[in-house]
Amino acid sequence: MKFDENELDSNSRLSQYIRLKLDTSAETVVKFMKTGWRLPTPDLIISVTGGAKSFEMSTRLRKIFQRGLVAAAVTTSKIL
Repeated sequence: MKFDENELDSNSRLSQYIRLKLDTSAETVVKFMKTGWRLPTPDLIISVTGGAKSFEMSTRLRKIFQRGLVAAAVTTSKIL
């Protein structure tokens, strides 16, 4: 995974997630997303706190959780 500003080569790929300290500011996250991943400014950032080690969720509960996240995102987004 690649997190720095050096040029990509054929053996590099950009990370799909970042792991941050609990006190990392939203401004820092947005700056990284815009410069590191070259993404537009996000309308919403969802922070999930806690580790996934030894964490299991049933398929039913996972679907309910996903629907809840989508509902939260839609209600805060400019695009409905």
